[in-house]
Amino acid sequence: MRTETDKTKLYDRQLRLWQKDGQAALERARVVVVGSSTLASESLKNLVLPGVGEFIVVDDALVADEDLRTNFFVRAADAGKSRAQSIVDNLCEMNPDVHGQALVKAPAEFIALSEQDGPEAELLGSATLVIVCAQPDEIVRALGARCWDANIPMVAACNAGFIAEIRTAVREHTIVESHAGAKSDLRVMAPFAELRAYADSIDLEALDSTDLAHVPFVVLLIKAVDKWVAETGLAKTGLEYKHRKEIAKLVSRMAPAPGEENFDEAAAAVNANCSDYEVPSEVSQILADPAANAATAQTSSFWLLANALRRYLGSEYAEGKLPHSGAIPDMKADTQSYIKLQRIYKQKAEQDKAELVRCLCDVLQEAGLPAEHVSSDEVDMFCKNAGRLRLVRTQPVHHDAETAPAIWGNLADEGVSAHYALFRAVNAFLAKNGRYPGMPGADTSDLDALCVQDTSELQGIAAELMRAWGDKDPETPQNLAAEFVRSGCMELHNVSAIVGGVVAQETIKLITHQYVPHD
Repeated sequence: MRTETDKTKLYDRQLRLWQKDGQAALERARVVVVGSSTLASESLKNLVLPGVGEFIVVDDALVADEDLRTNFFVRAADAGKSRAQSIVDNLCEMNPDVHGQALVKAPAEFIALSEQDGPEAELLGSATLVIVCAQPDEIVRALGARCWDANIPMVAACNAGFIAEIRTAVREHTIVESHAGAKSDLRVMAPFAELRAYADSIDLEALDSTDLAHVPFVVLLIKAVDKWVAETGLAKTGLEYKHRKEIAKLVSRMAPAPGEENFDEAAAAVNANCSDYEVPSEVSQILADPAANAATAQTSSFWLLANALRRYLGSEYAEGKLPHSGAIPDMKADTQSYIKLQRIYKQKAEQDKAELVRCLCDVLQEAGLPAEHVSSDEVDMFCKNAGRLRLVRTQPVHHDAETAPAIWGNLADEGVSAHYALFRAVNAFLAKNGRYPGMPGADTSDLDALCVQDTSELQGIAAELMRAWGDKDPETPQNLAAEFVRSGCMELHNVSAIVGGVVAQETIKLITHQYVPHD
């Protein structure tokens, strides 16, 4: 086993993305993969290499000749053996810290057994996440229903030739470290007491040119806004673009000479910092969610903290602003001035956190929970990312046969509604004919005629589905349906490698609760 130092060196690049907390979550994860196709192997490869804790492959397929041509994780010696066991053995060679096992059972049998008391039910219930690869929709829906009820995230993927789809189903997924770009929060328009005192302590006119060139741009902006308000008699709130342009010009005029870097920084920062404070819409939606009012022993830490944040925002102390993260950007300034400014913002962040903790204690008391129920690390992370909180609730995949997807309008706008309908039509075709479109039967004599016939039938099924979903004039291009038929829903290795990378990326987002997964 590797030491922590060895792991830090090995995983150095990915640790820069999701830090130690994310890596620890990945190493604790238990991923169940239903299916052992090329797509499953490529998805797992991208989870094994970064160090997922454990994976279990469920499938009863045997290694066939076609697998030897498309799946790099089976060998010629594996022909006729369990495909699940073969890919597990070969994948585990890539990272000795990862534990893998095969459950040689048909996916349908596994699902049926998981509904009873037994090892299959225990396995599914203990899964951090479930991946379903290249399985019929009936398998995807059945697993989707089980995972949905248990609030276990599920990622379902399949490909047909050069076309692929990935669907994510999760009832509720909360994200604190979304890494989303946050708006600048330097409080220039409404400086808190300590920042105001610091800005007022600096007399720009009393400084020589050297000292003036090292005044942080935050101070310059506060001075410029104050001067603009005094000259125009206008309020700081509701500034229009022309007003911000005037402030930027005023900053430039305040410079002792053209090209002073800190004054140029201040002028460039006007648009980002000289506007009314707004709580991000994604955060507002979270705080308006009924779950943010919950305070019971079963409420998750995220929602307890969201409840506390809602109360914090409503307090007189907060003045409608989220807790400050304490972070400030790099800027042109001498070391002493920058450190002092940094200290002021960090002190503000600590004060805000203390007020949030007070609100949290009230929430925990109402829930009958001890004060230490939410750890100080969780509070720290929540405060630092209060402006980046995200909540994801997807549509359940087990309802996709009866209702149009919630993002149907988006699919149409992006020109991929026909792709989605054809993937569903492929499964309807399979249920009706017992084979995938384009796959010859034992009595097939004319493959070209079969492809023409299957293309027409597939187009008809897709159009019928689209009409049922409210599309009055559905378009299912003949060449697109023909591609599904041409491929026979076979997996190409290069396409599976790309799609497997995306599956692993989405999986890691869901496991680590970092970054925002695609819906």
